[in-house]
Amino acid sequence: MRAAASIEEIVERGLCTGCGACESLLGGEALRMGLSPEGFMRPRRQRPLRGDEQQAVMQVCAGRSQQGAAPVEARPHRIFGPMLHLAKGHATDADIRFRSATGGVLTALAVYLVESGEVDGVLQVGVSADNPLLNEARFNTTREQIVASSGSRYGPSAPLKDIVALLDGGRRFAFIGKPCDVATLRNLALVDPRVDLQIPYMLAMVCGGNPSIAATYNIVRRFGEDHHDVEEFRYRGHGWPGPTYLRTKQGREHSQTYDETWFSNLTYELMFRCKICADGVGEHADVVAGDCWVMEDGKPSHREAGDGWNMHIARTERGRQLIEDAVVAGYIREEAFSVAELEAMHDDHGTKKRSVLWRLAGLALAGQPYPDYGTLRVAQAGLTASWRERWAAFRGTLARSLKRRNRESPIISGTFVPGTKTS
Repeated sequence: MRAAASIEEIVERGLCTGCGACESLLGGEALRMGLSPEGFMRPRRQRPLRGDEQQAVMQVCAGRSQQGAAPVEARPHRIFGPMLHLAKGHATDADIRFRSATGGVLTALAVYLVESGEVDGVLQVGVSADNPLLNEARFNTTREQIVASSGSRYGPSAPLKDIVALLDGGRRFAFIGKPCDVATLRNLALVDPRVDLQIPYMLAMVCGGNPSIAATYNIVRRFGEDHHDVEEFRYRGHGWPGPTYLRTKQGREHSQTYDETWFSNLTYELMFRCKICADGVGEHADVVAGDCWVMEDGKPSHREAGDGWNMHIARTERGRQLIEDAVVAGYIREEAFSVAELEAMHDDHGTKKRSVLWRLAGLALAGQPYPDYGTLRVAQAGLTASWRERWAAFRGTLARSLKRRNRESPIISGTFVPGTKTS
């Protein structure tokens, strides 16, 4: 394989996940996270980088490799990875369950960790204090703050841009983020032992990809509003799966269904790195949670179904014990859930996992760098793909690469103009 050799190549070849760890490692005087012309969170170089600085970031960047891993304490499922514990459940607190994107399991676990004294706080993503359409990383220390950050945020964020400063502060905290964010933390743990000591719990949500901020502004335009007038914006929540909801400063309200949002704007705005992702199901996390969809005619339905349910997986013994303790303490409720139900409900992740090997082959033939996915069983899954799946994934990625459609703007580029439609 050809691995990316620099931060510049990671960004320009479409491999950056936008987590912000590079800024934290090198400092804001070297790199600073911001929205790119494509509408993704990307580092912008403030000065030329030294060789040792490039190396420090390359050791950690999940755009280059995912070598760090949670302790493997169970035989991995071919698609969904190691599972010490699998169940369906929801937060017992009705407000958390209602406000969350699904059943509120991750929010309830975070509240339990803080209120039990297991951690000093939780690092997670919430709505930006300056712009309801944007996201920001928050270090939350109370139930109220954690609940305020509940619900999906389908847009760019840089949750790890202050991770080194938090470790320097000596506090013990949990992390909630996307699978690729957790993978970066596991990489960081290989070179910084404080990660395992100070971040005892890494929680992730099942992820379908991270879209450009342009998708959000497109939704606002679809509602016929100006983004400057938006006072509140929710992608999901307040029901299950919950509508996309907008309220303006003038009191006008708009909403649309989950399917109207996800299968219109957002799907076509995903960054290239998401299209070659080998881990949408959070294999590096201690606990991962996702939707426990209602099944209709053998397929998951996204219709409004009242009170939400999560399916959740403990990957590690620490994660399994956390779930058990939270159940005993009354923070979450569980019911039985089978591997067969998981496979049927989230077959899209099976399709995606089987395609990765062939997408990487397309990149390799085009001479493009691609991530090293370590022990994520990319070859094993890929060899189970049908010939039609193999050819579609290979041909599509090769064509995209030859047409340079995986490329992004250099990291020294200007800022993104809100509301601009990206290609």
